[in-house]
Amino acid sequence: MIAPKIAALDAVWLGNYDAEGLIMNEMRNFIMVLLVLGGIIWVPVAYVVLSDDAPLLLAQKIGSVLLLGTCASWMVYALWFEDKLPDNLKEVIGEVYYEADGLSFMPIIRVNNGQTEICVYYQNRFEEPCEAIVHLRPPRDGFIIKAGMSDVHFAFKADGGDFGVIHQSIAVPEHIQGEVLTIKLAAATYYPRSHGTRLRKHEGLPCGTFIVDWTGAAFKTGVHEISDEIELKNPVNLHLAMPIDVNAEPTGTEVWRQEQLSAGGVTTTY
Repeated sequence: MIAPKIAALDAVWLGNYDAEGLIMNEMRNFIMVLLVLGGIIWVPVAYVVLSDDAPLLLAQKIGSVLLLGTCASWMVYALWFEDKLPDNLKEVIGEVYYEADGLSFMPIIRVNNGQTEICVYYQNRFEEPCEAIVHLRPPRDGFIIKAGMSDVHFAFKADGGDFGVIHQSIAVPEHIQGEVLTIKLAAATYYPRSHGTRLRKHEGLPCGTFIVDWTGAAFKTGVHEISDEIELKNPVNLHLAMPIDVNAEPTGTEVWRQEQLSAGGVTTTY
């Protein structure tokens, strides 16, 4: 079983860290813009305006070019290549996670006082909000959310840049406790206002998808039972180790919960 590191993190601290990081980046970029403008002015002054007997002329020529070149290069990196937000999902899950057109995510198993949970950690890499569905197809004799359920949809909304987790309690029958289940995984996302600016560049591994009618009905968040006849396109195999000495039967309190661990700085009212 993968042990999530998030237990040692403070979600409020993460949110403050991201907000302070954004402010510091904006201040740094503003200073860099001023230095680039200063370099643009200084270079022609040093090479054209100043006379040959001006003090430290050679040093001024070299210094003006170095200032302009260095600051301009840094600005290009900061504006086009540098992440605007930290890769929180990597810090919690590690290098390996999945991707669905802008939303990175990873389901894992955790145990809390004998109760097993599926936790779907997610991270929106763009500034605009999205709607997402993560589809799990366990074996027919696999874990139980409600009696008779087969395939499961984790449907949720993520604001721009958000990092969070969906909690869903499950029962693990005794005959699969300690076993590793192979689960089919697919996902789909929808950005109603397009993706917007990219906040994180690291993409997760590709996973399968399925057809969703995003405009045909109101999007309902939650954990939903879905027919196992739905067609999955190129799903990946997710291997989840089932814990031992945990609840083997549903308790009737298997309620899903979405937790925002770090706000991306863009809050949207749906």
